[in-house]
Amino acid sequence: MALIPLESNPEVMTKFIHKIGVPAKWKLSDVYGIDLNDGALKNFYEEAKDLSFAERGELLMKETNGIIEAHKQLAQEGQTQAPPEDEPVVHHFVAFVEKDGTLYELDGCKSLPINHGPTTKETVLDNAAKICKEYMARDPGEVHFTMMALIAN
Repeated sequence: MALIPLESNPEVMTKFIHKIGVPAKWKLSDVYGIDLNDGALKNFYEEAKDLSFAERGELLMKETNGIIEAHKQLAQEGQTQAPPEDEPVVHHFVAFVEKDGTLYELDGCKSLPINHGPTTKETVLDNAAKICKEYMARDPGEVHFTMMALIAN
């Protein structure tokens, strides 16, 4: 049976995980970076980290932070269209999980989980980000990497 691949879109993927039984207290969110590089996002984070949710929203809407300008520049680029059912799928999802102090990569294209060594609940994000960076470094011209995180809703 051929299935049309799901877009790497947090809204779509959140609806999917809820339909298959993940509790509504969880959702998926884009991960916008795994380094705190200088730029609009880092500046926004530094300014917003001690603010209330309402104050963060007001700060985000200010034209001076660079995020709105970047959004305006890219707003005309549309969503990807679903490919035909018979088109080969060259992209897929992997997940990183911590289980009993070990970081595992779950990849549907591999027959077994990949053991990436020791980790803790406190360091799992940093350790998974390191592996993602290694994958991206193998093909620095590739732009089809996206990251999402499962977070509390």
